[in-house]
Amino acid sequence: MNLRTILLILAISIVAIFLLWQPQREQVIEEESQASEQLVPDFIAENLETRIYDQTGRLSHRIQAQEMSHYIQQNRTELIQPIYTSYLRELSASTGNLWQISAELGEFLDDERLELMNSVQISNLSQMGYIQNIETQALQIDIPKREMTSSEPVQITGPQINIKGIGFRVDLESQQLELIEHVESIYYPSAITRD
Repeated sequence: MNLRTILLILAISIVAIFLLWQPQREQVIEEESQASEQLVPDFIAENLETRIYDQTGRLSHRIQAQEMSHYIQQNRTELIQPIYTSYLRELSASTGNLWQISAELGEFLDDERLELMNSVQISNLSQMGYIQNIETQALQIDIPKREMTSSEPVQITGPQINIKGIGFRVDLESQQLELIEHVESIYYPSAITRD
């Protein structure tokens, strides 16, 4: 083979590689552009409160957040410092707010599911019952079913109890809590004061 043939084959190879590489590069640029568009929220609201009413017009849930970033295509809203309050159906709004849940971060998905993360605090606002506070790191709330679930470690406290476990389910309507895995329970009789 002579030098011209080698140079011709090398030049054709370089042109072919460049032409084949070009569409892939355009595809990568297009994917990066789409990804960056998805990361930009459609709107951001500060100090916003959302109220959800049942079919009869009674307040069912309230979601507040320091900041909400909504993504329309994903039907998802990111929340900073969210506070979720659930109201019992058979009680009025002034007496029926039973659970108030706060966290550092959250996501409201498909207008049906609320996921809370980092320092989740669940407080019993009615001050009735054995459970006053529940602490965990992650919580999912199915709003239509009125259920809360977590698979994370949990600490449940009340005037006379301290329970540690892993994972739980709560039915907000029936007020039943199921601990998935029990770790430790401490009961304080009413005659003994806690430290």
